[in-house]
Amino acid sequence: MTPGETMAMLARPALSGSLRARQAHKEGIGVTKRQWLGYVAVAAFTTWLTQRLDDLVEEHLADRTD
Repeated sequence: MTPGETMAMLARPALSGSLRARQAHKEGIGVTKRQWLGYVAVAAFTTWLTQRLDDLVEEHLADRTD
């Protein structure tokens, strides 16, 4: 994994976690630093999981065409 891929993998979840925290704050829900970190962690995990599942599907389809 290149440094750019690593940054992208961390930047997108941090942004989406921040947006989720801001939305919760707008709804009147207090967001602590710990909750914000939780939002970012969940976003990072789901990003990683989605990428991993996509790779597995591509490998499976490549095996079927060979």
